[in-house]
Amino acid sequence: MKPQRQNNYLLTKKKDPEEIITALHKLFNIGEQGTYSGEEHYFDTFDWRLYRQKMVFYATKNELKLSQLGGPVIHSLKGCSASRFFWWDLESSSFTDKLKKCIEMRALLPLVKMTYSVRTFRVMNRVRKTTVRIAVRKDTAANLQRIKELPGVLTIHEIRGYEKQFQKVVGACERIGLEFDENNISPLDRAFEISKRKPLDYGAKFSVALDDRITIGNAVSTICRNLVQSMEVNYPGVCSDLDSEFLHDFRISIRRTRSLLTLLKGVLPAERTAWFQAEFKWLGSVTGPLRDIDVYLLEKQSYLSLVPDSLRDGLDVFFENLEKRRITELGLLKTHLASERYQKLVDTWNSFLKDTDSKLFKGARVHECRPVVTAIIKKRFKSFLRDADKIDQDSPPVMLHQLRIKGKKFRYLLEFFRSFYHVDDVDLFLKYMKKLQDNLGDYNDLSVQQEMLGATLNQLKSRSRQTMRLAAALGAAISALADKQIDVRSRFKKTYGAFRKEKNINLLKAMVSVDNSSSSARGKR
Repeated sequence: MKPQRQNNYLLTKKKDPEEIITALHKLFNIGEQGTYSGEEHYFDTFDWRLYRQKMVFYATKNELKLSQLGGPVIHSLKGCSASRFFWWDLESSSFTDKLKKCIEMRALLPLVKMTYSVRTFRVMNRVRKTTVRIAVRKDTAANLQRIKELPGVLTIHEIRGYEKQFQKVVGACERIGLEFDENNISPLDRAFEISKRKPLDYGAKFSVALDDRITIGNAVSTICRNLVQSMEVNYPGVCSDLDSEFLHDFRISIRRTRSLLTLLKGVLPAERTAWFQAEFKWLGSVTGPLRDIDVYLLEKQSYLSLVPDSLRDGLDVFFENLEKRRITELGLLKTHLASERYQKLVDTWNSFLKDTDSKLFKGARVHECRPVVTAIIKKRFKSFLRDADKIDQDSPPVMLHQLRIKGKKFRYLLEFFRSFYHVDDVDLFLKYMKKLQDNLGDYNDLSVQQEMLGATLNQLKSRSRQTMRLAAALGAAISALADKQIDVRSRFKKTYGAFRKEKNINLLKAMVSVDNSSSSARGKR
């Protein structure tokens, strides 16, 4: 069954709605049905997780709604607007199930408030049956900075069985001179005109386009300035504690920066970058404790599932203590991020990346970057395979830990300079590599979790009933994590074997070969 059509026409200041309805009234039997108005508060995650999936979340006076962007409502729930929403704040339902899948651990943050009024009309035939519906909508968008009246929209709705009448009304609108909205831009998209933020202006995936003949200094500057920008846009969210992912993305930018300095240390000014390495290491260390706590709290239900029901109240005590520790760690982190040391690092780093007199743009850094990077990729990949080939069932955990770090740096290397090569090939190779990295990452995470729970267990001194319950729960959780780690460890050989296949090795070799050096050969195939 064909869906009913819907035509939208923009009402500019020169097109008065009253005059348009009057003009249509001369051609058709039109009756006004009524007027309704209201407010809609729109939300999305900082990285646009709903918008990317063509969905939107908004709050009315007494309802929360999830709808298709510019389309019908998918789910609704009783509720009112708030400063932010997590899916777990809402009553459990199919609505929250959908929301959980879309936004995961991120908070829905306010974007814009829309105040609207809608007048509805119907076109009738001789026996006064409705053949076409018409709606005239006016919107005013507002945020903390601005208020703006948006262009009105006249919408013609087709009714099944009256397709010809719909076409007649459409023709009349075109003769009147109404501007058909071919792109069907939603009022929400128009509201972004008043906002500093624009749809999809931030995403967690790293991407920087580098010119084929860019110098080493300019390449490092471009990449690191992108990472600094990521830190800057996440900084307010970290300090305001809006959700855990602001700190996560902030730390990823730190980690990428440190990795780039390590990967290119052979061609960077050592005496200058050594200080930056030390300071970014410090920044990573002071942001780590809060992030570690966040990871445990986000995985609370997973931990509870590890222990018998009879011991879960013991783990509840553990998580209550974590919540208290989190408040302390957040305060400490805010102090570090407001410190002169942090500001000096950011200011000095920006100057190093931008100042034309910087050593970054002198000496060996004036040479082309691509040949240097290609040589590093070949060397690093060969080293990664050599270390991975040595691992067997009897290898100590430290060897897997070192391989994980080496693999992560290699992935960063490819992501930094992916625009030098066939983008599709790089992405395909990284896809093959991801399963191996996930295996190594899971193994390391399980090690860290056991150590953390073990340290907590060793610190227990009281002999109270509550402490004994906590000790029993921690012991059960550690045992379950150890079993999971054994299972993950047993899958390394098979996972690495799948990655080590000749087709994957050849893919990387072909990607960085001399044959692909011309700029015309790169890009998507």
